[in-house]
Amino acid sequence: MKSLYEQSLFTKEKLAEIFNHSADIHIKSIPVRHTPKGELIIIFCRPIVNIKLVHSLVIPYLMDEERESEKLYNYIQSDYSLKAKLTKEELINQVFCGKLAVISNFRERIYYYDVKEEPNRQPEESVIEVSVTGPKDGFIENIDTNLGLVRKRLKTPSFVNEEFVIGRRSNTRVALLYIKDVMNEQVINDVREKLNNIDVDILQSRDELEELLVDNKFSLLPLTNFSGRPDFVVESLNQGRFSIIIDGAPTVIIAPINLSFLVKTAEDSNISFYYSSVERMIRLLSLFLTVFLPGFYTALVMHNVGQLPLPFIATITIAKMGLPFSTLLEMITIFIMFELFKEAGARLPKGIGQTVAVIGGLIIGDAAIRAGITSPTLLIVVGITAIAGFTLVNASLTGNVFFLRIAVLLISYAFGIFGFILSLICVFIHLSTLKSFGMPFLTLARQRKWSEELKMFITLPFSLQKKRNLSYGVKDKTRKNSDND
Repeated sequence: MKSLYEQSLFTKEKLAEIFNHSADIHIKSIPVRHTPKGELIIIFCRPIVNIKLVHSLVIPYLMDEERESEKLYNYIQSDYSLKAKLTKEELINQVFCGKLAVISNFRERIYYYDVKEEPNRQPEESVIEVSVTGPKDGFIENIDTNLGLVRKRLKTPSFVNEEFVIGRRSNTRVALLYIKDVMNEQVINDVREKLNNIDVDILQSRDELEELLVDNKFSLLPLTNFSGRPDFVVESLNQGRFSIIIDGAPTVIIAPINLSFLVKTAEDSNISFYYSSVERMIRLLSLFLTVFLPGFYTALVMHNVGQLPLPFIATITIAKMGLPFSTLLEMITIFIMFELFKEAGARLPKGIGQTVAVIGGLIIGDAAIRAGITSPTLLIVVGITAIAGFTLVNASLTGNVFFLRIAVLLISYAFGIFGFILSLICVFIHLSTLKSFGMPFLTLARQRKWSEELKMFITLPFSLQKKRNLSYGVKDKTRKNSDND
């Protein structure tokens, strides 16, 4: 491909043709004495540069007639990057990345001033991971700021940051983070190869990149985790995982993971290990309940009612008298109502959404019972199922278990307790076959040890956290931080 020099496109008119559809691109001629042709051409994208710096410092410096040209260009070369030859695509990319390009035709050079100032916000507490006793700084939509939040917590040369540019049109910056003397080389080589092979027009979200990286794209359980808190990312890196930061995304990908890690929160390391252990076991129990409780209840009521205590049978029978729908249809109807209220609460403004979800749910739930559409017992079962789902910390997991829940419900309705047990076995077989970047999702450790199995359910005291998780094949097995899953 010919360079712009070879195509004689370094004139103001030709450059205007290159950027003719971009009204936010400014192309100006700057007169400068002591030069053979007497002018420089500058190009910048106004919305993403510090316009005050451009007009108050850069342009006056370039126009200073008292400076000798050699001194001027030596100053630029010593402080800013220089490229002798440039293609059209490369120039466009540099300008849209926030660089101010200074073109000197008589020297056949182009110089860059880094005057980027993209719109962004200051680090603040993560909305999806509320901190009670932990740090309050959270990731934002700027990759450099996010890298700084991680770097200030990892002041070591073994912390590696590899940068990629993905997207032929978006040119999205992506940073792969890991600790070199801890991370499994096979895993990181696999991730690096996948990132290099991605070929898309635009990359704009974390979910898109996750889908491009994982092997099992149709798994109902997420094979990566995400976080908006840098302290949790640092803990994960120290455990032998890697993280991926995407420019424009306020959350960071964390992998590889297992089932235990999906129910771990960033706050677990900032509270008592007693309380943290209880909370983790509650989340595991909640995961089981939100998937299997509706199917178990339906199987007992529809096919195996004789297994229930007589008082409970009487209660269910009285509650179902006069109801027009079957238990399955009741269950699905109430689940759809819960999803409607949850969606309304999420999409409406914060204050209004919470009010609509709570008051609307109470009124419609009470009205449904009074109208004889559903029974109180079934409403309690669905309510427990929904609340158990809300305890899960991963939003992707919370959404995806809905489909597992419905599948278990349908099989249990068709075959009773036998169908429930069959669905239970199928779910655990599916979990045992899942792998997150080659690491087992359900099996905790390659070398079966009780100490490793125990870490799945409880948080050990800091003084006993001496080894990293063996399931990730880490290089350095000695713990250096307070994570343990």
